[in-house]
Amino acid sequence: MGLSLTLGMALTGGDWLGNSGGAAPQGQALALIGGRQGFAIDFVNRQMIVNDAGTPANAFNGDPESKLTRYGTDPYEYDPAKGLNLSASRDFGIAIATDAFPYNPSAIHIFARFELNSGDSTEQRYLLMVDNAGNDRFAVYTTSGLGFRLVTGGGDTADTEVSSLTLAGGVEYRMFLGADAGGRTWIDDGGVQTNDQLLQLAAAAPSHIGIGGYNNQVLRNLDGYLAEIAVICEPLPMEGRLTLDPLDTVYGAEGDSHTFNISFGLNEAEFYPARVADAMGPKYKSRNVGGSGDSSAEMVAQLPDFLDKGAPDIASIYAGSNDGDAAVAASPAPSSSVFSVTDSGDAGRLAAGGWVIINGESREIASVNALEVTLANPLSTAPVAADVVEIDTQKNIETWVAAVQAAGAGRVLVIGSHYLNFASAGDTVTTEQSLRGAVRIKQQAAATAMGVEYVDTYAHMRQKILDGFVAQGDWTVWHQGETNTHLTAAGEQVVAEAIVAVIGA
Repeated sequence: MGLSLTLGMALTGGDWLGNSGGAAPQGQALALIGGRQGFAIDFVNRQMIVNDAGTPANAFNGDPESKLTRYGTDPYEYDPAKGLNLSASRDFGIAIATDAFPYNPSAIHIFARFELNSGDSTEQRYLLMVDNAGNDRFAVYTTSGLGFRLVTGGGDTADTEVSSLTLAGGVEYRMFLGADAGGRTWIDDGGVQTNDQLLQLAAAAPSHIGIGGYNNQVLRNLDGYLAEIAVICEPLPMEGRLTLDPLDTVYGAEGDSHTFNISFGLNEAEFYPARVADAMGPKYKSRNVGGSGDSSAEMVAQLPDFLDKGAPDIASIYAGSNDGDAAVAASPAPSSSVFSVTDSGDAGRLAAGGWVIINGESREIASVNALEVTLANPLSTAPVAADVVEIDTQKNIETWVAAVQAAGAGRVLVIGSHYLNFASAGDTVTTEQSLRGAVRIKQQAAATAMGVEYVDTYAHMRQKILDGFVAQGDWTVWHQGETNTHLTAAGEQVVAEAIVAVIGA
């Protein structure tokens, strides 16, 4: 199983770290878990959250003591500011059973805020330990004379990375690390220490993972205080992990050439995804996967590429502009589930997983081979030559939204086609262009059907005209040409403003 490692240790500097005198953020672990799969514990406020969509009975919000397993004879002991006492002098340790939360060895991420009793120790001090019967290991710990290290594997095959940062007693630290298929990285406040190959962990789950210690050797514990910890058991976008303040909000945008193209001299930073991230602030990152000519069917087929770095926190789809019709060919003779289309360009907009409408029936495409289209389920009757094969814009958007939500995106937007401010034959403040108006109806219907937010760029840009921002028919401000639907930097900015207005609502 492919895994990546991300480790962030904020040791000095900042407005709250180290000896800076600032106040530490409270409850960050609970905010990080949000709706993600896994668990988070705030030991200062004694609150624990467990999210487990696969086993709803595991869902929990309450006192962590009722969910954790205690080792040793000493009781729980809390400091009102520092959290749970995990000092080496105490016969005490804690763990959580892996069947009590959605343990996932192929995607595990940990955030912790803690304080050590001393800067060095002759004993190993564990922050977290996953041990699969001695055969596999995922451990975060210190050893004498060295800072924190992370080790995977076991015995002679262990893969170990060690931080170069020096530890001190009585100083609060934060750590964020992770493992999934996105590739390995390690960040501390000296920068990125490593960002390279994947890691491998066993598929089998141990019975427990140790928190602030090694679950079956309780004297090997943190030797300090654990304020909070989050364990997230799902893939996370790489862009959101490469920071000492973990989990930047990642905005991922799927679309056609209106989302990204190289034809008119704009760079990626000038398209609306980057402008949305810039407007939302430094904790936002953008991922632009727009592609010229893409139909909504192709966007469904490209979902693995969209999600290969993890589901973004916010996702949007801007689809429909290239959803033209194809025609059924007379030869070879079409059947109810296999037929050819007459034009290779039209066939190129069809893709496996996408949906089409033929004679009023919507069907998923199983495969496309040159001009030949195979449906996943047959039509009621076989089509005949010249029958129209219409790309099902609404169904494709709905399919895309459902997949992105299932992958873990917390918020999904459907973007409506932007205002065409042409000198003639475009939109006006009283009448929508017929073709774009029809596409907008499908886009909005998909958003409504899926219960997600619709970004009405037409209404937003129309208001700009009514407010005198641009004149009706002055294509030079927003468009690349007199009848060119593609946008200038100013046009991309207005689309971004429409999206930000929805995100910030």
